[in-house]
Amino acid sequence: MTAVSNTPEKRGDRVFTPDWCASDMVEFFRPTGRILEPSKGEGVFLKYIPDCLWCEIDEGRDFFAWSEHVDWIIGNPPYSKTREFMRHAFRYAQNVVFLVPARNIFSGYGTVTEGHQFGAMKNMRWYGTGSKLGFPMGNGIAAIHWQKGYVGQTNQTFYQLEKPGELAMISLTRHKPCLAVEPTEGGEA
Repeated sequence: MTAVSNTPEKRGDRVFTPDWCASDMVEFFRPTGRILEPSKGEGVFLKYIPDCLWCEIDEGRDFFAWSEHVDWIIGNPPYSKTREFMRHAFRYAQNVVFLVPARNIFSGYGTVTEGHQFGAMKNMRWYGTGSKLGFPMGNGIAAIHWQKGYVGQTNQTFYQLEKPGELAMISLTRHKPCLAVEPTEGGEA
C-alpha cells in the first residue's frame, strides 16, 4: 500500500485509546459484518473485534490506500487528519465511528456539512475531557457515529454519568430542509 496523505504528523496525533474506552465503544456501538480499524496503533480495538481488518501506516498498511467497502470503520484517527480520515471513511463504509476531540468535528463548517451529506450523526458517546483518557489535551472527547443515509435523531450519551440500569441520554433532531409556505388570504402561512 502506498500513502496518499501528505499531511505531516503533528504533536498529539499519537494518542492511544485506553482499553476501557475501546471496550465501551465496541459494546455501545456493536459493529457487525466487515469491520475496519483505520489506524490500529497498539491494536486495542482488535482485542474486542477479533476478526477486524486493520490499517497502520507504521506497519505498511496506509488507510488512504484502502479501497474496499466495509460495513463499519471504527477507531481513533490522528487528530490533525480527522477530516481526511472522515472523507476517506465515508467513501468505503456504511457506518463510521471515530473517537475524536469534538472540536475537530464542530469547529469547521465544512467538516459538519460533509458529515451531514454522508448521512448525519446517529450517536455521540461522550467520554469526558482528554485528560480523563490520558490524551495531551483538555477538550471534550466523543465517539461520533455517522451512518450513511441516516435521517433521524442524534442521541448523545455520557459515559461518566452512567450507572447500572441508568442511562443519561439527550436526543437532538436532524431537521429536514424547510419548504417555503405561501401565506393564505388571511395573511397566515
